Amino acid sequence: MGTMAARGAALGVPHLAGWIALVLTGFAVAAAAVAGVRLGWARLVHGPRRPRLGLVARVRLRMWPGPGWARRWSLWRQHGRPAARRVARDARPSLSWAARRFGPWREYATFLGWAQGWVLRWRVYAHLESLVLVIAAPQEGKSQAAAGAILDAPGPVVATSIRGDLVAATAGLRALRGRVHVWNPEEEGGFASTFGWNPVAGCQDITVAVRRAGYMVEAVSGRGLADEAFWNDQASMVLAAYLHAAGVAGGDLRHVDGWVLGEDPAPERLLAAHPGADRRALAQVRLYLGLTQRTRQGISTTLNRVLRFMQLPACAAAVTPGPGEGFDFAGFVTSRDTLYLVASDGATSPVPPLFLAITAEVAHVARAAGTVRRLDPPLSMILDEVANTAPVPAASWSSWAAGSGIRLYLVAQAYAQLVQRWGRDGAAIVWQCCKSRVVYGATAEDELCALVERACGTVRVRTTEHHDGERRHRHEDVPKLPAATLRELPAGRAVVIQGRARPVIVRVERVSRRADAKTHARHGAPAALPVPPRRTVPEPEPSLLAPPPGPGQWPQAGPPDELAARRDRHHGGQPGDGDNGSEPGSGPAAPRPRPPSRRPPWERPAAGDGDR
Repeated sequence: MGTMAARGAALGVPHLAGWIALVLTGFAVAAAAVAGVRLGWARLVHGPRRPRLGLVARVRLRMWPGPGWARRWSLWRQHGRPAARRVARDARPSLSWAARRFGPWREYATFLGWAQGWVLRWRVYAHLESLVLVIAAPQEGKSQAAAGAILDAPGPVVATSIRGDLVAATAGLRALRGRVHVWNPEEEGGFASTFGWNPVAGCQDITVAVRRAGYMVEAVSGRGLADEAFWNDQASMVLAAYLHAAGVAGGDLRHVDGWVLGEDPAPERLLAAHPGADRRALAQVRLYLGLTQRTRQGISTTLNRVLRFMQLPACAAAVTPGPGEGFDFAGFVTSRDTLYLVASDGATSPVPPLFLAITAEVAHVARAAGTVRRLDPPLSMILDEVANTAPVPAASWSSWAAGSGIRLYLVAQAYAQLVQRWGRDGAAIVWQCCKSRVVYGATAEDELCALVERACGTVRVRTTEHHDGERRHRHEDVPKLPAATLRELPAGRAVVIQGRARPVIVRVERVSRRADAKTHARHGAPAALPVPPRRTVPEPEPSLLAPPPGPGQWPQAGPPDELAARRDRHHGGQPGDGDNGSEPGSGPAAPRPRPPSRRPPWERPAAGDGDR
């Protein structure tokens, strides 16, 4: 009996320990639940507490930025893949449920950056129907993020690049998906264009001529001119008529440029002689040529600004290709190819009219192809320096771009660039229409900081104060992201404001740190791009600066002049004798002082010339 009791007691000890552990766990869970309820009730009634660490310090430590910012649920539900999948059901009808659920996210989302977290960093995405606006100061990494968006694009891509940096970073990997087309009319970056495009081709249709002329004129700014809208409208109508005249005659932009510079009446003759030419274009040309000289000069000033790129030989050659060297727009929008538009500089380059015209042509073809069914996969337009290189009318395009399968990714250096390009109302429309706004740190622009502060909103926080041994709670409404805090964000951080979701601070992507980019840099081959031909530059001729001989002036070289010999004899001596009081033939006379010449420098005689 004793032995059996001992065995039972021995068997009961583990069971008792298990029951005790279970009871303690239950108490712990209950205590945690009570604490959570109390904390939630306190936050509901009294509001959240102000964090002890500041926002910048919390961002550096990869912590939640603080009250009012997106938490994990919002990061997953509103900024994560579920929101992108819901949109992809209509935006990507070719993707099945399994492809959206288990396939690569690059097929239906755009990556914006990593949010808070040490072990598991929450990723932030934009869906396919979101226009993305990125504003960052120079050298803050916005081009690196744009390069990542190019690599992740599931379909065809149109990308504008300054000095070819995006081409060097992404062309090799994009060549693995489809063909790489480069249009580099200024021959920047050590590579040439792979194709040419004649903007006059197709302008025998007056509708095409009007569309292309309107976009080319829209790309230039009439700053400094009075009644800018009037001059732009007049220049657009005249340029459309000239393009139509060149189109019906089989010409190109060289003819249009010559007509504008010389005020040539040839367009009137061509339109009158062709039986199929548009009669209104003929009337427009006649009206222009019959205007007063002052009005005609105002219109020609705008036209010269539009066609300024024709001064560069490489640009003139790029817009006058040979037969069969054009660009297949219809085939491009249904492919997975990449089109790079390379400019030398965002502010001074003369190619924005060309870039906007070709970008608008791609968008027009894509819209026509997506009238019945949107493009699938979508066309991505990643436009760096959008306000300068390819100033697309984002405000008007946003109303139909997403429905046609076009994604816009706009990059600018400052909000003031948007104001300068599209005016204050136009910049406000662009800011409103872009559902995904990414603003980098180190931003000191007052207007942009105010916009971000208002968009992020305020939060009511509770602070505790001790006064005379009594603890008191005080509530105040504070902005989630003050202007000074936005400027102090760590390098590589940006604020993301999307739709109705709470804002989030992310660490943006750098394409140089991507695994695929590193692998391709070590083992891949760069994209095969043509080398620009060597241009012949004339040698300087300093003799051209010498003034031509005029009346009463000595030639610079040649035989002795008879007039000089007579003058010397009149002074009573051999050539070289002076008339300063010395006797003729008594030897060389001292040089006579001469008054300073009042002739301009370019009319003064050279050394050794006589008195003129």
